[in-house]
Amino acid sequence: MKERKESEAGQDDEEPTTIDFGIILSYIGSCGRYQLFLVMIVYYTIVPCGMHQVIAVFISATPTFRCWIPGVDDNMDYKNASYEDILNATTPKANQRYDTCSYYPSDPTNCSRSDFQCWNTTNENSTIVSCTSYVFDTSIYASTVATEWYLLCDRSMIGTISTAVYFSGVLIGALVGGVASDWIGRVPALVGSQTGLLVAGIVCSFTQTVISFTIMRFVLALFVMSTTVIGFVYVMEITGGKWRTVLGIYVQGAFAVGYMILSPMAMRFRDWRELQLAVSLVSCPALLFWFILPESPRWLFSKGRKKQAKQIICKMAKRNNVTLPENIWNLASVKKCLEGEKKYSPLVLLSLPRMRIVTMNVAFIWFVVALIYYGLSLNIGSLVGSVYVNNVLSGLMELLAFPIVIFTMERFGRSITMASTMLYGGISCLGATVANSFSDDIPQLSIVAAVLALGGKFAISGAFAVVYNLTAELYPTVVRSTGVGVGSMAARFGTVFTPFALHLQKAVPWLTGTIFGVLAIVTGGLSLLLPETKGAPLLTTLADAEEFYCQSILKEKSPKAKQMKDDDDSEEAHPMI
Repeated sequence: MKERKESEAGQDDEEPTTIDFGIILSYIGSCGRYQLFLVMIVYYTIVPCGMHQVIAVFISATPTFRCWIPGVDDNMDYKNASYEDILNATTPKANQRYDTCSYYPSDPTNCSRSDFQCWNTTNENSTIVSCTSYVFDTSIYASTVATEWYLLCDRSMIGTISTAVYFSGVLIGALVGGVASDWIGRVPALVGSQTGLLVAGIVCSFTQTVISFTIMRFVLALFVMSTTVIGFVYVMEITGGKWRTVLGIYVQGAFAVGYMILSPMAMRFRDWRELQLAVSLVSCPALLFWFILPESPRWLFSKGRKKQAKQIICKMAKRNNVTLPENIWNLASVKKCLEGEKKYSPLVLLSLPRMRIVTMNVAFIWFVVALIYYGLSLNIGSLVGSVYVNNVLSGLMELLAFPIVIFTMERFGRSITMASTMLYGGISCLGATVANSFSDDIPQLSIVAAVLALGGKFAISGAFAVVYNLTAELYPTVVRSTGVGVGSMAARFGTVFTPFALHLQKAVPWLTGTIFGVLAIVTGGLSLLLPETKGAPLLTTLADAEEFYCQSILKEKSPKAKQMKDDDDSEEAHPMI
């Protein structure tokens, strides 16, 4: 008997097993009420991320302005002069528009109090002087970063660079957040990111120079994107079936809700420091989530921590009022893949031939989607109408896009949905560009341009939701968070270019929209080359992923994938680093 037990123990050592969490979900429910409760908590952590991501629409806005005119703004004789009268008398024009970065100095030899005879604006050779100080319209913003540090005219590029530095932080945060959550766990990484978001946001509101402001915005961006990536992966791992798609997409819905809420907050707090502080404090309750959120059982199983994972599963079943079968662990036992216990660098995504092709395609798609998405979001202040209303409408477009995307993803598949949304978005961007080009002659076209721009936001928001789900489903558990992180990092390269792309329209008004439209259409075509994941279970190992890519793309089995599979069967797993 003793020899038999030892033999069985030896067999266990030879064939270690783990638990397939997907099987467990079929018993406790793909989205029971306890999982839904956890998802709502994660959604809350995403809301302030949405606020911080587009807060530049308000805190970095450039309101209507003109030069501070010596002899006018320091002269009580002109206190009743209208803004238009001052502008017309003192400000030169370029292409039928006032050049508010310069003014005509007064001519004291031809002067009469309370009129504008001191300014000779009829002579083409009149001297023009650059502004040294400014007068701002405070009806919308009490103060912004641009008005406090004069980030306009010949200093406007400083504001563009500051925004680009912020998105550089988002770029790094996407990768660091994904890798950290794969290494230390989803919950520690998520709560840590929210804590960093709170602290960095508060410090940012008290900065005194544009350099310190830019540095703190960079730090804040690290935590914004890491929270988004980790939260998305957590939601995907604790749910299953059709709910996985729906709830994964509505992670982006929480993001949209965040910047819809930002509009009334910006109306209430019109000073940029007050608004920055108010938005930062939204993260305070997230500190309590350390005591509420359990670790992802799927991640725990992939790391071999079965005891802790089983305890969490029992808790889930109890909260869902589900009684698990006594032999549930035997039913859910599958052969253990030792690679789940290994830590992988992002380079593993380029180590296998099919995964390398998929990763390069996914990265380019993320790049373009993010470039256009944030271009349309940050440019919302340039549309006709109220910036507060337009910002809410922009967020509403996202929320409206999600039900349609969910239906089309489940009905037609991920790749077709991705291609359709990008094509529609590209056509909308090109249409808005054409309408804007003729809006000076036909003012009504500015409304058409705004509608088309919002239509483009509708489409690109849907594409952004699809690419998150598609990427998570394309990569196996052992590198899923890293895969989403790398894709998101590629997107952040796009966002780094976004402020510069928007800056182009100051010199060539039609160029930015044309770039967005053409790239969107090209990306729509590339989306059709990705493997279709509709109805496919989540992949677990690198070998599973490589084989799935081959079956989907080439309809044949990769020799390297087969070898990896054979290695798994012979209990030899090799880290692909």
